[in-house]
Amino acid sequence: MMERSIFEYENDYILQTKEKIGDIPFLKFKPKDQNGILPSIIYYHGWASSKEHKIFESQIISSFGYQVIVPDALYHGERNLIDYDDPFSFNKYAWEIVGNTIIESKSFIDKIIKEHDADPDRICVMGSSMGSFSAGGLFVSNPKLKCLIAFNGGFSWNEFLEKRLKLYDEDYIKEFNPICNLDKLNNRAILMLHGKEDTSVPIECQRNFYNAAMSFYIDNPEKLKLIEFSGINHIISASMLQNAITFIKMFL
Repeated sequence: MMERSIFEYENDYILQTKEKIGDIPFLKFKPKDQNGILPSIIYYHGWASSKEHKIFESQIISSFGYQVIVPDALYHGERNLIDYDDPFSFNKYAWEIVGNTIIESKSFIDKIIKEHDADPDRICVMGSSMGSFSAGGLFVSNPKLKCLIAFNGGFSWNEFLEKRLKLYDEDYIKEFNPICNLDKLNNRAILMLHGKEDTSVPIECQRNFYNAAMSFYIDNPEKLKLIEFSGINHIISASMLQNAITFIKMFL
């Protein structure tokens, strides 16, 4: 299990506020010296995590001129906690959480555009682990999103389903599985960052997606990138964060 901690210090240059849209609590980060609409990143956390666990990373990203929105996923943070140590909890709830995040994302994104100064033409969805499954699913369902970033996640769900969940009956599995919706990528920028030694989410989830999607990016290969990190298990390294910010600067 990855060790998690909450960064308790404020950043003198970043305004951090706690907000809520409907039943979804979230943290919002934005540079104190910038007003008006901002390019925005919606950052979805992973299993047994919460919006508070993404404070440090969000402060860093926001310092480069972006608004960062970090919502609590269903059954996480302030949304009806469950027992993550129960060995049956993941299989029971994980895919419900992913599906719920995708379904509720449309109204959530509409609200952050109308009420929280998100530039409708410059929105990136980003996810860590389970959160990247959600980000990938809503990316193929929303053509207005500009780019997609995943830390140790999966855009080819089949490999993960076979090893961890064994669920095939839900309609949204096929409807939102990114590898089944390559025609909906529309040449939008995608970055995958993954540890080669990841024992939680198989790296094949991203390798297979990358190989399948390459033919859709023949004219713009720089927009589809998979970076593998040797010696890294299921964590976000400083180098991963650096590469993510570089990608955001290029394509958002």
